[in-house]
Amino acid sequence: MIREVTVQLRLPANDMSREEILKQIAFISKEIRKPALSTDGVTLTFEAPEGLAGELAPRVETLAATIQRGLRNLQRKVVYRSMAADSPTYRRVAEVPGLHQMGPGQVILEGPALALYRYFDRVFEEMGRSFGAKPLLTPTLIPSRVLAKCDYFRSFPNSVTFACHLPEDSATISNFRERHQDKSDLDDEVIRELTRPEACLSPAVCYHVYHLFEGHSIPAEGLVFGVCGKCFRYESTNMCGLRRLWDFTLREVVFLGNRENVLRSRDASIELVSRFLEDHELAGEIRTASDPFFVAPDSVAKTYFQVTSETKFEISLMLSNGDRLAVGSHNYHTEFFGKAFNVVVEAAGPMHSVCVGFGLERWVYAFLDQHGTDPGRWPSVVRHSPEFAMGTS
Repeated sequence: MIREVTVQLRLPANDMSREEILKQIAFISKEIRKPALSTDGVTLTFEAPEGLAGELAPRVETLAATIQRGLRNLQRKVVYRSMAADSPTYRRVAEVPGLHQMGPGQVILEGPALALYRYFDRVFEEMGRSFGAKPLLTPTLIPSRVLAKCDYFRSFPNSVTFACHLPEDSATISNFRERHQDKSDLDDEVIRELTRPEACLSPAVCYHVYHLFEGHSIPAEGLVFGVCGKCFRYESTNMCGLRRLWDFTLREVVFLGNRENVLRSRDASIELVSRFLEDHELAGEIRTASDPFFVAPDSVAKTYFQVTSETKFEISLMLSNGDRLAVGSHNYHTEFFGKAFNVVVEAAGPMHSVCVGFGLERWVYAFLDQHGTDPGRWPSVVRHSPEFAMGTS
């Protein structure tokens, strides 16, 4: 039997705490469903099996208290707020046209949804080209040692998707084949047969760029790359339609260089995206944010540093249900990746980097939520684009 569990928080959760609590609660247990905070931030509810409610409630309370303790005085900085955000309008649709759910966090797009996806991909690629971005095609797999250098296993272990295979051993392979001749899915024994993962499915395409220049020097004027590829972050019960996928697409513009150059480029990219929000009549903000660090002794400190040092600005669009959706971000990594991969800038020391990323499927969802499915009611910049002037197939 499923029942609703109510947890009274010790203090009202502020905006930053609310976001972090709801990000992390799914990783306490997959049995936790429909977590929600009251409007005043003092009550947290969720659904769980009757027999687990007593065990999960104190764990949820501890998680909330830990996050609140670290973020209690933290406030967001909004660097841009669109005109539409002052009086947002929505044309919410029950189902996204052309969306087919194929598995947990896995979708197929066709028709209008695919055309809109291609539209956003094209215009964000053009945005990168305005900075002189050189296109790169990167692999879906990324060596596990590279993710380790990126500090991914310590910061986001809950999100990693490992790429495994059977060992080069004929007996093991034959045993596997024989067991699965008549099965409709993998059995429980397979996990003991797989090799240690040499690679993972890449959670971000920018990591490949830093790996590409490992041990090298880059010119003093810096480098810019435009990259697009499939990315994978396991989101447990947070996965929901196009809003939060396990298998999704990132279009990124990656700036490498000295501190002054990459920060200047980030400022310019924020200005471009601000104009983009106005041209597309989208209600949203560009504001300080943090990555969803896994709850650990230093996770709150990392979140606090990101927000107070303004290293991450997210593009946050408003949704008809009152939520926000982060559809992209402008991230300044300081010299972290330069030091991790031993990349230097001529006469300037370790490389600094900025990554401007756009989650294409999320843009599709937020756009349709605000503008609806009738192209005749969309902003003219989209209606008259090549993707829709030539049809939606």
